[in-house]
Amino acid sequence: MTLLRLVGQCLLLLAVLQSAPAALAQPVFGAGPLAVERRSDAVVGVYVPGWESLAVVERLRPGSVSHLLYAFLRLCGPGQLDKDAQGCAGKADFELAADPAHARFDAAFQRLKLRESALRVLASVGGWGGSDPFFPMAGDAARRAVFIADAVRFLRAHPGFDGLDIDWEHPGDNGAANGVQLGSAQDGAHFVLLMQELRAALDQLGQTTGRRYLLTVAVNTTAKVVDRIDWRAAGPALDLVFMMSYDYYGGWSDTVGHHAALRSSRAGADDSLEQGVRNFIQAGVPASKLVAGVAMYGRGFAGAASAQTGAAKNGVYPQGGDGSLVYSDIARRYLDRQGRGRQGYETRFDAQTQAWALHDPRRQRFIGYDDPRAVEAKARFAREQGLAGLFAWELSQDNGDLLNAMNRGLGHRLKPGR
Repeated sequence: MTLLRLVGQCLLLLAVLQSAPAALAQPVFGAGPLAVERRSDAVVGVYVPGWESLAVVERLRPGSVSHLLYAFLRLCGPGQLDKDAQGCAGKADFELAADPAHARFDAAFQRLKLRESALRVLASVGGWGGSDPFFPMAGDAARRAVFIADAVRFLRAHPGFDGLDIDWEHPGDNGAANGVQLGSAQDGAHFVLLMQELRAALDQLGQTTGRRYLLTVAVNTTAKVVDRIDWRAAGPALDLVFMMSYDYYGGWSDTVGHHAALRSSRAGADDSLEQGVRNFIQAGVPASKLVAGVAMYGRGFAGAASAQTGAAKNGVYPQGGDGSLVYSDIARRYLDRQGRGRQGYETRFDAQTQAWALHDPRRQRFIGYDDPRAVEAKARFAREQGLAGLFAWELSQDNGDLLNAMNRGLGHRLKPGR
């Protein structure tokens, strides 16, 4: 081989390596949180719980997120949680509960934004356990005004935040989350009024501060919830809709199932991200406002002789209380560095749902979870469908695998090292 030919082949190899996605050099499992060179404005959002330490925020790698959603601000008054009694002392009904964590996280977000100037931080209001006050508040103009005025005061007092995320679960039916059944057919119309009035108040605030404040919502994706709301009326007020495309199956389910699947388990089943996108598009929400959901936790079942969706089960995974397991524990206990099952578990890929599970046939245990490979597939789907991007609940549950996969699948470049 001549020297010229050898040099030419070396240059060709170098060109191939340089043109290949840098993410390929990074392992899918066990790399830890990686820094990211963003290649687009695709949303990479994560919820950050206020009950965790500031380390959740402080260990974020450069470029790895575009949106942080701080969970949760909660409302005082009818339906307030018992644990908010101290924070609601002296507060009017439907004002926000005080919590020292808000100021700590606000300071942490401001420090982070010195490094990440494009980062947007949203204060999420409500949550599964904290949504009950929305039901008596949203249908009354005076009560809405109290809440909106206090939310504006919160944003003025906490400049690390760039807007609000309304996590009302679920208009029309709260599922008796706290033992009291709430919801009516009018909730959808009340939801629209609340969004429209919040948008007007945030725009007015922006005129005085010189900032543009975001308004987003987190919403269940099933048709029975989506169809309760006039999205053509609510949508213009919203910047993003965070699709809670998870929890399709759990301890409440009659059968085994993948709780965060990309594709539906059968024709007509409303148990997937794909069907959730259809529901929102048909309801009039532009694809460009939809953010696909990733679960940084799994849901497990006991008595599962089969790993097929629809198979029988007799309880929840016995070591998770409600059957849920955070992804970092799943990876540490049951997956090796190639994503194969350990400790008696076998990894199972369901071609129908494009979802992964761990199944222990001897002990008859099943754990459905968002595997990094499934997350990358969701990201590719989001790009193909013109969605805004991906988000996840919630950051403290990840070991880096899933946030890396979100970025890799959206076409961002993962940087070597931690």
